Amino acid sequence: MSDQIINKYNFTQDAMIRQAERIGQTTGATTGVTGNANNQPQDSQFKNLLDQRYIGNEEVSFSKHAALRTQQRNISLTTADVEKLGEACSRASQKGIKEALVVMNESAFIVNAPNRTVITVVDKNEMKENVFTHIDGALFI
Repeated sequence: MSDQIINKYNFTQDAMIRQAERIGQTTGATTGVTGNANNQPQDSQFKNLLDQRYIGNEEVSFSKHAALRTQQRNISLTTADVEKLGEACSRASQKGIKEALVVMNESAFIVNAPNRTVITVVDKNEMKENVFTHIDGALFI
């Protein structure tokens, strides 16, 4: 999933899972074996917690390359625009799209939908002469 910024630190879902596994090992718990009062395995509990945290969370991150291209090409994004990109990532992920072209506000964004990360940004002038490869879906918002 995407990088989350918590108290100025980036956390990925994988990092959180690894930390939870370490905590389980230090407390003597075995992931997937020990349950809670509802007799739900710990890994299931953790997955549910992550699902609650990420489903409906429209945050999106920008790779260093995308952030640089956004500045170089003078592409300005509002908070609403970033939320729309997050929604596009959610819709793309629901359809099984991994790498998507998102066209919005006269700009094109290549996003890794499952990771909710913008990979690169192209303005309207560059879109006309550009060929987009390595995508498996497109969204126009």
